[in-house]
Amino acid sequence: MINLSVLFADWMILQRDTDDNLIWGYSDKKSDVSIILKNSSNGDICFESKVSTNEDGLFETKIGSYGAGGDYIIEISDEDEKKTIEHVTFGDVFVCGGQSNMELMLNRTLERYEEELKTVYDENIRYFKVLEKYNFHNTEEMLTEGKWKYVQSPQIYDFGAVAYFLACELRKLEDVPIGIYNTAIGGTPIKSWCCEKTMHRLGLYEEEFEQCLDDEFVAETIKREAQEDISWRQEADEAFSQPLDNCQKGTVNMPSFFEDIPELAGKIMAIYMHKDVEVPESFTDQEVKLYLGALIDSDKTYVNGELVGETGYLYPPRIYKLSPGVLKKGKNRIDIRLLVFRDQGGFMPGMNYKLKTKSGEEISLEGEWDYEIVKEMPYFPNLTFFAYKATGVFNGMIYPLRRQKVLGVFFYQGESNVGDYKTYKEEFESCIKDWRDLWNNSDLPFIFVQIASWCEGRKKFGDMRAYLADEQRKCTELPQTAMVQAYDLGEYNDLHPTNKKEVGRRLALAAEDLVYGKEEYVPGPELREISWGANNNDGYIKVEITFSEDLILSHGIGVIVDDTRDEENIRGFHYIKDSERYEAEAEFLESDKVIVKIPADAEAVSYAWADSALEANLYSEDRLPVVPFYEKR
Repeated sequence: MINLSVLFADWMILQRDTDDNLIWGYSDKKSDVSIILKNSSNGDICFESKVSTNEDGLFETKIGSYGAGGDYIIEISDEDEKKTIEHVTFGDVFVCGGQSNMELMLNRTLERYEEELKTVYDENIRYFKVLEKYNFHNTEEMLTEGKWKYVQSPQIYDFGAVAYFLACELRKLEDVPIGIYNTAIGGTPIKSWCCEKTMHRLGLYEEEFEQCLDDEFVAETIKREAQEDISWRQEADEAFSQPLDNCQKGTVNMPSFFEDIPELAGKIMAIYMHKDVEVPESFTDQEVKLYLGALIDSDKTYVNGELVGETGYLYPPRIYKLSPGVLKKGKNRIDIRLLVFRDQGGFMPGMNYKLKTKSGEEISLEGEWDYEIVKEMPYFPNLTFFAYKATGVFNGMIYPLRRQKVLGVFFYQGESNVGDYKTYKEEFESCIKDWRDLWNNSDLPFIFVQIASWCEGRKKFGDMRAYLADEQRKCTELPQTAMVQAYDLGEYNDLHPTNKKEVGRRLALAAEDLVYGKEEYVPGPELREISWGANNNDGYIKVEITFSEDLILSHGIGVIVDDTRDEENIRGFHYIKDSERYEAEAEFLESDKVIVKIPADAEAVSYAWADSALEANLYSEDRLPVVPFYEKR
């Protein structure tokens, strides 16, 4: 019997113009294995070889170099069995990795891109989602689940959005087939993607790793927590069927965080939220979308008693489609059975809360909502996700790709390391080296995305994300690395911003340099020189800041802005005094120079140095944002 990795399947793509592509697998026979590559259009044999197996049954052979494109068939056979792989092509193959912002699927971006995705078709963009698998005992030899897909609507809706738009951009720039292995898993810290040897060398997470070697502990934890999760939710759900006469009731204005409402603050609970809405007849005979922003944490939503949607955790925006006839002319009732897990429930501010018809009519759902607290619940701790533990997914998902020739890596990760940013540079650089060692290529291009702005829906200052992003930037000290900026593409109230097309474009710009050796990649204008002026006897000094290129006032491509955004005055500069941050006035001196006015006793000046720096508006002429900085006097 021949045993192949699921990577060897119809519609696979191999790297063009290299002698290093391997055809490999296992056979339980001692006879030679025959490998044939032939052109599917005319049947001509391009490569043929008989390969012996080693003592473990492994066979492998290099098949030679082929140019971009083509449609090929691979036949692999021993004395008992033949396997055929069709529609094989050659192009440029990449690994995408990281956490949720790389994993985020196109179906989460349809509010932006639905129209352009409806009719897409391209057999020369091919995508393989590596399914989640961890192993703490040993490295996995091959993948056993997954399949290749090409671009065709609607099957592309489960493609990673960043990977898809990146592939489209590279396809346009290079005019060759593009293949993507997407390995990203939401929530994973960088330790998950490092090898065991690195973990021991760094002296980090060793106790955690030893605990994960106990299979009984892992299995028992998963089983126990799953049961606790089911029981908690079941108890909370059942409370909604009880009489509401004795419940705490009230009316509140939404959207808002419950912690800002005294009667709801600090409560872990099952809470009924409901609102009556007057609807005209035009809403009754067409599809309507119900927008409920992002609810914290879990919801089941009903309209006129009919379940129209449910989401089990806090991050996804709630956009539920209502079929014609669900809404009635006149008064309609929206009921939300909301579960609050960890005393911070609510309706995320700044998002859409409305009914919207296909024809564009809208009814706002902001304002008064009635509530009943049906049951106060015990604290609901986060589940243990073993994919987040050290080395597990490196062993189970990255190692099995090592025999596949790839041209580079694109990585979007860091959110789960914000609280531990001080060790991030050391860990991430080690991760990069681990992957390069795995592919035996010390110059493997490694292009990564700066974490985007986000401040949990609160317009407040924090800067831990800025420090993490700066640690990311420092990792570009390694050769053949680049960081794509994305702080300006974030959303203050959404950890998963949907402007993935611009992320993909910027990644492709970096690839044009690191992968293809074309135009030098510059992530954005950088601080070149800072001159602290003298005290003008008015208590202020003027700081002259010179940048690496000319500047304009703008915003990121694809960013949705409203009339509150200031693009007439320079925004984004702050000064620090007595450890507090204050906005600083700034103006152009020249096209590449800015004067910033700060108090004479200010301790530092910064630009875009915050968890959410979305007001910053200095860009290069091709609309890449200024690199954030924090400069002490």
